Amino acid sequence: MTTSQTSHPKYLQEDSLSEEGKKLLSTLPKEKGWIGSYIYKYQGFWTSPRLIQGVVACQQQFQAQDTDIISVTTSKSGTTWLKSLLFTLVNRMKHSVFEQNNPLPVKNPHVLVPFLEQTLYVDGRVPDFSSFTSPRLLSTHVPFASLSKSVQNSETKLVYLCRNPRDTFISI
Repeated sequence: MTTSQTSHPKYLQEDSLSEEGKKLLSTLPKEKGWIGSYIYKYQGFWTSPRLIQGVVACQQQFQAQDTDIISVTTSKSGTTWLKSLLFTLVNRMKHSVFEQNNPLPVKNPHVLVPFLEQTLYVDGRVPDFSSFTSPRLLSTHVPFASLSKSVQNSETKLVYLCRNPRDTFISI
């Protein structure tokens, strides 16, 4: 690992990419990144190389269920709040807000409502959904057109949150 990559967060590092991932990147438009070396344009949106690999894996492997609920947000638009709200609403009968065993006060919302491309399918992982209860709560920063075809062709509920891009930029 080069010295410049050691200072970058893992999601911006390119050295862990598969050969297939590196080959795909060589065909994509790229621009100098703010933090990492480059960001790439994949299916109409700009993102880091490692996340493109997660998006491709998710598109190929994820099988949506009609009962799934997926939060769809852009970065810095209120994702963490939305995840907290969704978890609370879906689990209101299971976990009282004041209950001692309620996981929300002690677990990060990103753990309770994991990202498809950033957590579940990143780095060649194949998630085991057997421990997920129905409805499965999931999240993504991927635009609708780049979601798995199984999501697009199912009754999956998508909760979309947008924010004024100027506010988002200031939030960074």
